[in-house]
Amino acid sequence: MAEIPVSGTCDPKFSAVEDAFRRNMNEGDPVCGDEVGACVSVVIDGETVVDLWGGYRDAARTQPWERDTITCMMSVSKSCAAIALLTLIDRGIVSLEAKVSRYWPGFTGGGKEDMNVRTLISHQSGVIYADAAPAASLWDGLAVEQALEAATPEWVPGTGGAYHSFTYGPLINALVRHADGRDVGRVWREDVADPFGIDFHIGLNDEEAARRAEFVETPGTPSRDGIKGEAESPLTRAWNPLPRSEDFNSDNWVRGLFASANGHGNARAIARLYGGMANDGLIDGWRLLSEGLIADATSEHWDDLDRMTNRPFRFGCGFMLSCPPFPFGGYRDNFGHTGIGGAIGFGDPERRIGFSYCGNRMAPIADTGPFAGPLIEAMYASV
Repeated sequence: MAEIPVSGTCDPKFSAVEDAFRRNMNEGDPVCGDEVGACVSVVIDGETVVDLWGGYRDAARTQPWERDTITCMMSVSKSCAAIALLTLIDRGIVSLEAKVSRYWPGFTGGGKEDMNVRTLISHQSGVIYADAAPAASLWDGLAVEQALEAATPEWVPGTGGAYHSFTYGPLINALVRHADGRDVGRVWREDVADPFGIDFHIGLNDEEAARRAEFVETPGTPSRDGIKGEAESPLTRAWNPLPRSEDFNSDNWVRGLFASANGHGNARAIARLYGGMANDGLIDGWRLLSEGLIADATSEHWDDLDRMTNRPFRFGCGFMLSCPPFPFGGYRDNFGHTGIGGAIGFGDPERRIGFSYCGNRMAPIADTGPFAGPLIEAMYASV
């Protein structure tokens, strides 16, 4: 079999990362199978030291992965939605300590009326289900938002945490839209992605959709099977508004707004983002977020057994913090986010590192997995 093509640049000091990436592409994994297309990037002190991509954009392996290829990075989108909200907080448009209902008047009742923004953004709202939204109604206007307004939290807001797997994006989007007038995808694009050169988008335009890689879902992936109702899980109830036929390639999924999971980008974009977050908020000398807000947002807000997926998680304001399923290199202060199937991005504030990896084939994993793990180990061995 011919060797899988790999392109890009790699500082010689980080040749171990390139070696690990080539092994991933050419050898696959005996349990998780073969990669289709993938990319990895590392940014240190604001400088890109690894920017590699390889494989194919399509399941048939006929279209090579190009430098500007983007793919769905699933729940990595959640941290980007959080950053969009944090930019509004930094500018004084929204306050972390204000009640959500101050900006979103319909978000009251059932114990939600006193919930503050900090509780919402840190996955402590208790609003993990949108039960009033009809099945398959995700793309039906305001159906999910209205269901969130009608929801009763599963616990007293602020007294516990759980990964808001489905509802996080719609919650953040509604808050942002009511406070700013723009939806979260537009705030992200206009205030973060475009000015800072971050090729990650929540809802694609024609040009972006044309360079998107086909996403290959894999039955047997725990979160995917829960979402689709093929395994017993609270995820099935949470994701009821998602059409069960969704294969993550539909026009709605590509062009719509669902900040929990349909963001598209690549490793270069997310490593640049987290490299800036880990570099005092500076990207090419321009400030993304204030140092104080970054410190607050990446501090531990809860550490507990997640009530949605029954895994030990730690969270800040929209960021996963280093924890057993996702150790982010093993350093406790590291922060980032993962996505179903293996996408990952994180920042290391002590070493000023931004790392990201993603592929277009969903790996059947519930942790960092066999592809990102060796890349992270090789990166830290090279620092």
